[in-house]
Amino acid sequence: MGCLQEVKKPFFIFILIIFLSPPSSLFAKTSKVNITVMAYNVENLFDAIDDGPKQEDITFLPMEIKKAWPKDKCLEKAIPYRKMCQTLDWTEEKYQLKLQKIAHVLLDYNNSKGADVISLEELENKRVIRDLWQQYLKSRGYLAPIHFESEGGRGIEVGMLSRFPLAAPPKVHPIDLSGTLDHPTRDILEARFSLPLGQELRVTANHWPSQNNSSDARLRAAEVLKNIANEAKEDGVLFVGMGDFNTLPSETPNPIADNIADNTLRNLVRPLVDMQSFMGLPTPFPAGSYFYKKAWQPLDRFLVSKNLFKGTSPVPANNIEFEIFSPSYLFTEQNIPFRFNFHTGEGYSDHLPIVLKLTETVEN
Repeated sequence: MGCLQEVKKPFFIFILIIFLSPPSSLFAKTSKVNITVMAYNVENLFDAIDDGPKQEDITFLPMEIKKAWPKDKCLEKAIPYRKMCQTLDWTEEKYQLKLQKIAHVLLDYNNSKGADVISLEELENKRVIRDLWQQYLKSRGYLAPIHFESEGGRGIEVGMLSRFPLAAPPKVHPIDLSGTLDHPTRDILEARFSLPLGQELRVTANHWPSQNNSSDARLRAAEVLKNIANEAKEDGVLFVGMGDFNTLPSETPNPIADNIADNTLRNLVRPLVDMQSFMGLPTPFPAGSYFYKKAWQPLDRFLVSKNLFKGTSPVPANNIEFEIFSPSYLFTEQNIPFRFNFHTGEGYSDHLPIVLKLTETVEN
């Protein structure tokens, strides 16, 4: 009898565990979807159309238009940019070639599939991102581009493309630079995407004031981004701020490292993680996305919410990675970015694309 009881006891416990355990703990399945996000400064993507009063940079116009001016408007430009304005014949053919080259880079990533979400910086207007989309990206599954006209100088703006539908209307966040700059800067563009498994990914496209401006201008941009990131944190959604932040690691006070991002995942006072600082570069070359003053610099970045990391939040996203997309054709013989030559049509951009990889995970 005692032997029979020894046999039945484990079986009884097994039945009891099944009876008391909720069905989800026994039969739960995990669904995963890999997602890629890219940011790319495409270096002065201007069309060849004269927009009259809205043409903020007259350099990028056909020579036939410039010769028809009653006086040389290029003389109004600063000396470092005057010669290019006077000599550049920016034609429709050259514009189309630049579009083709940008599309080649975007679609060359991930075995010719391209990233799922793309942020582009230095767009003249809505027309250029729409041309890029209609001619090259629409047929590859990308939805209509996201773009708003900005009050920023020179007409270089930000925009986004995505294969994911919007979860809410996109919006822009102006940056108040009164008392800092004598002209406005580019807005921060926010989009909210519905991911395949039902999560929301909130994304901002950024192009902060350049290094020709004081750190205070970038500190003000950082405060705007911080507010957006804190709202995403309160809403419990995933957040990625990406683009060209024009911030050097040596900058003091640092608009990123001293303000909105750190590497301590459970410290939510600063809501973001600077991916390049946190993860490090996967390879020793290139050591940044932009070559500035004879050194590689991380101007292009991903600032991501801490709930993207496994174990820091109930939001189940993990397996996050960072890389610089660096095929050989994007480099010169000197191993620096092969920037686009607006006279000859050679090259691509003075920046390299950066890529974020993450996995959306949902328990069914």
